[in-house]
Amino acid sequence: MSQPNDADPDGPKVDISVVNAFQSACSRGERPRVDEFVAKAPLSLREATLQALNQIAAEQDDARASESATALSSDEAADPRSHVHATVELSPESERETVNDRAGSSPEHAKTGVFGSDATNVPDATSATLASWEAVIKVGDRLGKYHIRSILGIGGMGVVYAAFDTVIERDVAIKLLNTRHATSESAKRRLLQEAQAAGSLHHANIVGIYDVLIEGELTFVVMEYVRGQDLSEILLQAADRRLDWRLATQVVVECCDALSAAHRRGLYHRDIKPHNIMLTADNHAKLLDFGLAKSEKTCDTGLTQQGAILGTPDFMSPEQCDGVDITFLTDIYSLGATYFTLLAGSPPFASEGNVVKVMYAHCHKTVPTLPTEGTDIPAGCDAIIRKAMAKDPADRFQTADEMKSALERLLAGESLEIAPRQSIAGGETLATNAPAATASNTSPAQSRISRRSLVLGVLACGAAIPIAWMLANRSGTEPPTSGSDASGGAGANALLPPFRGVSPDKIHLGTTTVMNGPSEELGRSMVTGMRTYFAHVNENGGVHGRKIELTALDDRYNPEKALANMEEMFDDRDVFATIGNAGTPTAKLTSRFASDHKELFFAPLTGASFLREVPPDKYIFNYRASYQQETAALVDYFVDILNIAPDRIAVFAQNDSYGDDGYNGVVKALRRRGVKPDQILRTGYERNQSDIDQAIEDVLAKQDSIDAIVMVPTYKVAAKFIQRIRDAKPEMKFGTVSYVNSQALAEEFLELGPQYADGVIVTQVVPPPDSNATGVREYREMSHKHFPAFEPDFVSLEGFIAARILVEGLRKAGPELTTESLVDALHELKNIDLGIGPIISFSPSNHQASDHVWGTVFDDQAHLHSLDLEL
Repeated sequence: MSQPNDADPDGPKVDISVVNAFQSACSRGERPRVDEFVAKAPLSLREATLQALNQIAAEQDDARASESATALSSDEAADPRSHVHATVELSPESERETVNDRAGSSPEHAKTGVFGSDATNVPDATSATLASWEAVIKVGDRLGKYHIRSILGIGGMGVVYAAFDTVIERDVAIKLLNTRHATSESAKRRLLQEAQAAGSLHHANIVGIYDVLIEGELTFVVMEYVRGQDLSEILLQAADRRLDWRLATQVVVECCDALSAAHRRGLYHRDIKPHNIMLTADNHAKLLDFGLAKSEKTCDTGLTQQGAILGTPDFMSPEQCDGVDITFLTDIYSLGATYFTLLAGSPPFASEGNVVKVMYAHCHKTVPTLPTEGTDIPAGCDAIIRKAMAKDPADRFQTADEMKSALERLLAGESLEIAPRQSIAGGETLATNAPAATASNTSPAQSRISRRSLVLGVLACGAAIPIAWMLANRSGTEPPTSGSDASGGAGANALLPPFRGVSPDKIHLGTTTVMNGPSEELGRSMVTGMRTYFAHVNENGGVHGRKIELTALDDRYNPEKALANMEEMFDDRDVFATIGNAGTPTAKLTSRFASDHKELFFAPLTGASFLREVPPDKYIFNYRASYQQETAALVDYFVDILNIAPDRIAVFAQNDSYGDDGYNGVVKALRRRGVKPDQILRTGYERNQSDIDQAIEDVLAKQDSIDAIVMVPTYKVAAKFIQRIRDAKPEMKFGTVSYVNSQALAEEFLELGPQYADGVIVTQVVPPPDSNATGVREYREMSHKHFPAFEPDFVSLEGFIAARILVEGLRKAGPELTTESLVDALHELKNIDLGIGPIISFSPSNHQASDHVWGTVFDDQAHLHSLDLEL
């Protein structure tokens, strides 16, 4: 092993005691964790110490890989299938690396000194490597439009920087190959393959690729900067090294969504593991590192030689370990192994010892039973893992969507009928009928399906089918339970004529929304709120025996992408209707598509006036008050309550249809008070950008004649605008519409200084999420049950209410569900009291359920309080 040192007085400084202790542990044959040792070093020495430990760990892994190749012939020679390849080619990301060593690592950890923003001195053993990067780019440099801010991580392949896009004004991560790999054609092909693979996928649960830069022999990949931590890091920090089973299950559900998107494009990830899954600050999963991804449409022999094995042994499928051809089902296996790890705290075969023994176990040994004693982990988790990790790919879930469906039934508390045909010692075939909510009420009889039933299931469709469903189709259904919404049941629904997106047991809804970018919190919150109520409905039998499934596609607030998502949902994904689409500019295209194709467009997250025509479009229904109603309410409050002169009110709005709507509400409200449109100052900024210099200049030029500003922006821009205006004129009054997302705006104020928030008014289209209203209490209870890590907010409550109203319509439409029958049913909804204040009604001439506008106001600590806009 190399001996790092700090002999050079002008060179790098390391904590030599930590380095020596780490090296001693390696010499004893242990596998010490880099992150645990580097944490013992003083803050000022951590960066350099980290590099020294990485070097030692990499050398240790190289030595262990050589030893493992020799061990294979002796340890497994007696087995007739001992051809598990000794020439294991571990991917560079499989070399020992720190938990933050990738794009998207938490910036909070960077600030602690683990990855210092400008620490560049390193031990002699690694100084040449980092010096080679610094010869090209260092912290503070600019790479085109990107300003390099800090080093996020350093690993076997290269370095990852935190940077800032100075044009679009967003944080990004930039991956650069190190000198050792920069001239390697295979390494560059692999980096480009990652960019091409992930770059072709626009999905909320996949880390996005923005750009590829080639400077001479150097290749840079610019990607999404994720605020969060990878799951391996989170497991390390957990007291018992495992996640709550509900959070773990939700994470795997979202990974299924990501894999489904990749598999539909013919891409296999081939390296699913906790280290390659980020958990964002709001507990959403992000799949990353497509460096090993393989396309079924292309050959990757340039990256993988015949018989070579790529992946991470703890999570590799049997076919990967054997070095044979693989399909997307290898990702299902690896995701199952990842799920096991999140619940158990360690990979399924970690106790086997060296790499070769672990790979052998994947090929030959039964998956260990989850350690559930003393936990609330339901038996269904184990059943899903066993099916996902079946040795024979044909016995696994056959799609990521199929695995997702089982996981969602588990979360909803439903009984699972999962029957992997996996042979075990003695030749018997096991199947599991596992209750989802508790591990204690499973009897051997319940957890075993007879051979006859299994054979019948196989003959029916060639795959595992819930036995209850099969029998229902053979002998009819049980009478509906009194009071159950499952009247008729799936068996009865099977006799009904089919309609796109509606099956005997499912109603498939869709939404195109913003899941990445400046307004991402809006889309994510809206989707979480909708899924909260749908989960409640599903656990209570669904609607007429059908469960509700919601597919959410990311449009990044881009109208063209939103339109493409609509086409994909209705043409390729068999969606029945859309609900909760976010954004006004996007809705201009998506609502027109829905109307032209006679598809339901329900409760979009926008107050746009073009969605509120008189008389209304037959297929467009709104829950909420309009932006014009919100801005008019702000004008009335400024004038009637704060006694501000009508002609001293200005408008700051986004330069698009969203901003236009809010501005028009101000114009109408002020016209009633004798102010003409040409007397109103309107200034703003461009969508998806944050350049507000001109707007600031416009306002400050007339600050002596302006006392209040009505705003129609997004939350990041709103906070920056208020800060700069208040620095010049502290007494200025501000009011903004609900689309900013109050919680996200509060977080921005906390970063800028909470004093800037004081007195800022935000209109709302739902009651406060902490109110004691009956409907809001019900929401909080359901949210805590189904998404315990999520903090309810105004936008998620709006999604919840929208979902609840739609379900009322679905129930009223009856079992024979079509778009036309649902539209007719919605027209018949009258005087529905959801316990939120306004009484909900629709009619053929009224497609807006609520006109109510609530008021809230920030204090000087950026805390939000209720505000009566009429007092």
